[in-house]
Amino acid sequence: MTRARRPIDAVQAPDPRELVARLHRVKLDTLPILHELLRTRSVTRTARAFGMTQPGVSRILRQLRATFEDQLLVLIGRDARLTHRAEALIDPLHRALVEIGLLLDSTNPFDPATEAVPFVVTTADYVSLLLAPVLAEICAVEAPYVVLEFTEARLRNPDELARIDFLIGPRAFGERLGKRIGSMPLWRDDIVCIAAEANRTVPARISAEEFQQARQVGMKSDPRVPPDIRLQLQPTSALETSLVCTTPNFLVIGAVVEQGDCLALVPRKVAQELTRSRRLRIVELVYPHRRLMIDAYWSLAASGKRGHAWFRDLLARAAKRLQ
Repeated sequence: MTRARRPIDAVQAPDPRELVARLHRVKLDTLPILHELLRTRSVTRTARAFGMTQPGVSRILRQLRATFEDQLLVLIGRDARLTHRAEALIDPLHRALVEIGLLLDSTNPFDPATEAVPFVVTTADYVSLLLAPVLAEICAVEAPYVVLEFTEARLRNPDELARIDFLIGPRAFGERLGKRIGSMPLWRDDIVCIAAEANRTVPARISAEEFQQARQVGMKSDPRVPPDIRLQLQPTSALETSLVCTTPNFLVIGAVVEQGDCLALVPRKVAQELTRSRRLRIVELVYPHRRLMIDAYWSLAASGKRGHAWFRDLLARAAKRLQ
């Protein structure tokens, strides 16, 4: 169980003279570099992130080792690993950098009404279909210069997550990204079957066995994803045993079902959207494993970006409208 964080006022402040002496030993502008070293475990990637040379980052690493009286980052063969001391620094260092950023930025808080800030959101096309119009509508009033960029790039680890602002997807996938991420729930969904409106042979409710006997269209799966993980991401994927067409796009699935004498399993919210634009109907699936939890995820290394906290609140408000 995660321990509750004590309020700042409840934490005993260090002796001021002792703190001054300790701060003299630390160059505060090296702490963001330490944060990146702990995140990437790479002098090369850290140098690239800060536009520095590798010798320059190596020199700072030596200074940090002397300051913390620990090796922090050690090479074991070709792998770089964090020491126990370095692991223990990750969370408090991140919190400290966020607090310092807020302290230095407090006289100039983020103003969504006037600032042009881009936000990159990686997600499936069905989430973009649901969320992008709502976010754009809110931004048109509150943040007219904010740029929304939706992508469908595949992310596999926290390092890749740090290159964007947010990942939105099933909780099962986000939980695989590790502990150095932030997250918040957006909405709950469940899987239903869709059929062409003209196809009256399909009843209002369909069993797993009946679906398996039908011609099916489904999402194209990444062959690199293990079957057990695929089942977590798509809880009904085990039923897709008679696929005659696959596509990476939920909107294409709707077109194929309408015209191709096929059935498909999709999240209910996307099914509702598809029925508004195509001659489709929703068929309830009788199957115990249908639930989806959709969450937003972000790298803790990126959470200090200007406007990031405001955008998290914006996502929460937009998701509430989709409930």
